[in-house]
Amino acid sequence: MTNFEDQANQEVEIRRAPKVLAFALTGAAIGLILSFVLNLFIPEATRTNENLLGLMLVALGSLGLGLGVAAAITYDLISSRKTKRAVASKEVQ
Repeated sequence: MTNFEDQANQEVEIRRAPKVLAFALTGAAIGLILSFVLNLFIPEATRTNENLLGLMLVALGSLGLGLGVAAAITYDLISSRKTKRAVASKEVQ
């Protein structure tokens, strides 16, 4: 049995925070896939070498990564407004 004297009530905030790494990796993956698709639309006659594909992979992959992080931060700001408050009791043993 616990006494009420041993319990300390504390108000806490409950909210869901996004996983930034998941958003970043998803954005980077979309950027990489987009660079492969764009590379397919370049005609063979004007395609000089594979360096263009490498540059597009780096550029669009990093752009997608940045946009994914920006989306996670935006989602975090929106979800922080929907916080709920609850009272939690901590038992001291």
